[in-house]
Amino acid sequence: MSLINRSWRSSNKLLFSVTVVVPTLLASIYFGMVASDVYVSESRFVVRSQQRQENGALLSTFLQGTSFGRSLDDAWIVTDYIESMDALRTLDRNLPLRKWIGRPNGDVISRFPQPGGDESYESLLRYYRNRIVAVVHDSTSSITTLRVSSFDSRSAQAINENLLTMSEALVNELNRRGLEDGMRYANDSVRDAQRRVTESALALARYRSDAAVFDPDRQSSLRLQQIGRLQDELLAARAKLAEIAAVAPANPQVDSLKMRIAVIRDEIDAASNTVTGKGTNSFAAKSRDFERLSIEKGFAERELASALTLQEQARNEASKKQLYIARVVQPGLPDAPEEPKRLRAILVTFTLGLVTWGILSLLLFGVREHTLQ
Repeated sequence: MSLINRSWRSSNKLLFSVTVVVPTLLASIYFGMVASDVYVSESRFVVRSQQRQENGALLSTFLQGTSFGRSLDDAWIVTDYIESMDALRTLDRNLPLRKWIGRPNGDVISRFPQPGGDESYESLLRYYRNRIVAVVHDSTSSITTLRVSSFDSRSAQAINENLLTMSEALVNELNRRGLEDGMRYANDSVRDAQRRVTESALALARYRSDAAVFDPDRQSSLRLQQIGRLQDELLAARAKLAEIAAVAPANPQVDSLKMRIAVIRDEIDAASNTVTGKGTNSFAAKSRDFERLSIEKGFAERELASALTLQEQARNEASKKQLYIARVVQPGLPDAPEEPKRLRAILVTFTLGLVTWGILSLLLFGVREHTLQ
């Protein structure tokens, strides 16, 4: 019986040493003398758009609600980018990241590469997500907090600043793509309208050159005015002929007046044929083709004006949807290490050891009681 008790007490002491004393001693040595200081640089930002709210409009209020939901999506896009492999590779190109998080700045456990690990980008990405960056988004205030940890205060601030700059570049790239996508249809419409205006103008110019006509209506009006003057001359010549023939039928002027009247008639007929003749060279015939080409040109010009208006509206709408990152808090330069919480870590290790020892002691006590029975 006493042998069993002595064996149980010996086992219990050994268990206490293994679960409490040794872990607490190791934690005290590591956190007290080995663990490297970790500095944390913190910044805050919001993702905003240029869209304005129109007061007093129910539809606008609804759209603002959807815009708020969209701003949340945009904030998550920035968050995902910060934690992505693309951001890590860019950061590794811009800064001596591996030097800052490796030997001799960090201790053997917390530095990169970690014990048993390699220096691949996959391992670096895990280390980056677990130990360097922490992104927290507050959906209530729409503020995103970026915390960057490093073994040096200035490197933590530099990494934080670079991540913000890279995020701003990402947002600018998204704006550029959105503007291109939004303007693509409008720009295509403008180009098509400009092409039709050019084609219709060239067609009208070719017709004017081939038909030797500038404006059939105006030219017809001028020719009709000419016909009117010729008719006045014809009436005057006839009146003078009648007057002379009544007084002196043998007067030599009678023949010259008759010749003059015949010439005026020929001029009137020629001018009338130019205006209303049945041939293709008359202004009436040319006016149909000229009017058709003019209508096509006018329609193309109106279509171009409409396309330009739509292009400007698309540009204004796209500019309202432009995103930008507003920095609420700039990346700070920590003046004291935030991690590790040395005393707390030792106490937590000691507490967990006590709990483990208590549970295992109860199990051993139960085994002993069962043996005694």
